[in-house]
Amino acid sequence: MNLNDRMEFDHVIEVHEDGSITDRRDLHAPDVYWSDGDATCMYEGWSLLQGFTGQYGYNGPCMHPSEFIGGGMERHILETPGVYVAVTVSDLDIDSDEEDDLVGWAVAIRDNILSEWPVKP
Repeated sequence: MNLNDRMEFDHVIEVHEDGSITDRRDLHAPDVYWSDGDATCMYEGWSLLQGFTGQYGYNGPCMHPSEFIGGGMERHILETPGVYVAVTVSDLDIDSDEEDDLVGWAVAIRDNILSEWPVKP
């Protein structure tokens, strides 16, 4: 199973120093919204990965729906221990009568994860 298959939307994983991956059922995925031309993570303690989209003229965190977790993004995640989750990005600026407010997706990484781990004596 490749990383794209493993990282279903809202499924939090942890990448360890040795490259192994475990599920983090104790953490919930953050909500991410698009407003005023930028994606914003609504929960404290999460950041959005940037610079992996292939969209022309845009280098932010919001990936086009046709993109996937592979190539450079996959390598970066597997080589950088941490807690990650793929999330959908919804548009806050869209008229509430619209049916589809999905503008793309992003990968969130948990900040300060080391502070959550018990310290060994």
